[in-house]
Amino acid sequence: MERLKEYTVAPLEATSQTPDAIISGILDDEIKARMIKVIEIEGPIRQSLLYKRTINSFSLQKVGSRILQKFDEIATTLEFDYIEENGEKVYIFGESQFFRPTPDSEVRYSYQIPYIEGANCILHILESGDKSSYTQKELSYIFSETMGYQKLGAKVLELFKESLKDQRIKKNKNGRVQK
Repeated sequence: MERLKEYTVAPLEATSQTPDAIISGILDDEIKARMIKVIEIEGPIRQSLLYKRTINSFSLQKVGSRILQKFDEIATTLEFDYIEENGEKVYIFGESQFFRPTPDSEVRYSYQIPYIEGANCILHILESGDKSSYTQKELSYIFSETMGYQKLGAKVLELFKESLKDQRIKKNKNGRVQK
């Protein structure tokens, strides 16, 4: 199965809105439409990144709890499947068996990548690799490179370790990860 896809950021037209306009409810339909567009292009996507993309499209730099509460209210009306990862929703759109390295032209930090996507990367490495099993250390370096990171920092390692917990990934009794 081909698991690799190109990561694309949803193109949202930038507008200038005030926090009061957002809180008032007059932009609810527009906020929901932007959230839907982001999920359809970038899903699976963490709720925090979904909110960030939508908020930035309104030219807002900082938001308070009232705006986040408004976004939470609107998000409850979204008709997308989601999973929970460490207490945060990850919205799913379409097939979720792929992973997407972040190109240099875009910004998506390792803590913004859903663990399910990291697990898909690990499965891709196992399926396409020439070994029947890998140590977790050697697999972590291949993972980092495959996901487009130049080094295996603490956050990338955290993504790797959490992704490794996926039930589809098998480990033998020696702790090696295998096909």
